[in-house]
Amino acid sequence: MGFAVIFALIAALSYGISDFLGGTAAMRLRVIPTTVLSYASASVTLALLVLVTGGTWSSPVVFWGAIAGVGAVVGFVTFYAAMAVGPMSLASPLIAVLGSAVPVFASVLLGEVLAPLAWIGVALALVSALLISSQPREGGRRLTVRAAILSTVAGVSLGSSVIALDRVPANSGSIAGLVEIVVGLGLLGVVVVVSRVASPIRIFLRDVGGTEVVEGSRPRSMAAALVAGVLLGIANAAVIAALQSGSLAVVSVLIGLYPLATLLLARLVGGERMTRLQLTGAGLAVAASGLLGLALGVAG
Repeated sequence: MGFAVIFALIAALSYGISDFLGGTAAMRLRVIPTTVLSYASASVTLALLVLVTGGTWSSPVVFWGAIAGVGAVVGFVTFYAAMAVGPMSLASPLIAVLGSAVPVFASVLLGEVLAPLAWIGVALALVSALLISSQPREGGRRLTVRAAILSTVAGVSLGSSVIALDRVPANSGSIAGLVEIVVGLGLLGVVVVVSRVASPIRIFLRDVGGTEVVEGSRPRSMAAALVAGVLLGIANAAVIAALQSGSLAVVSVLIGLYPLATLLLARLVGGERMTRLQLTGAGLAVAASGLLGLALGVAG
């Protein structure tokens, strides 16, 4: 179980850095082109990992990997759509908590048994994810029905993707992660093609991508998107390794701490300040990780 915590934290760190690089690239390339580049790079990364580490192909691996791919793409697109509708200060925490809470509820329904100390760590991690993702209210705006629906779909879809990956056979290695990314890349391609003839989808993608593009070096932004994809592939492989060696509930809440890495990079690189709530969430995240490590035999 100790390896589950380590791999889950590696996944959270990789996801957080990937989001920062992808978000930076999207300001110049827009969201959909950035996502396509990242997914293509992640596909190559996971293909190499599968070649090096091996794994057994089977129908369950392909099935659950494909389900995870659909959930991840739907979650990713609706995540950005919810951010565009806003307010981000309310949509982001809802997505983060749902993305972690859905697998936790699934683990309870599946009869997963954890020590009381571990469940305390899970609860602290959920609260810390909520605080880390919080942002100052934007003019006292309320969460609209559209934003609430998009946020709920995003959180549930991302959480369901983790549940699907938890169902793959233990001898499959990173194959399910490769299937997930390849399926996602294929769906993105279909959406881009269909958007050329379907104006509602084209308008939706334009809204998700934002209306303003920051001027800057496109080659550098493309490089950032590609590196984000490499990290996305590493994160997916780490998630699968964590799920194969540990608890769905523990892994899901630790992965949900990924915004902390994004915030720290934004602070160090972009000079952005963290709010008191976010700093409190960061402290709780450290405490939650320590409790989970202690409960699962990593620390103490």
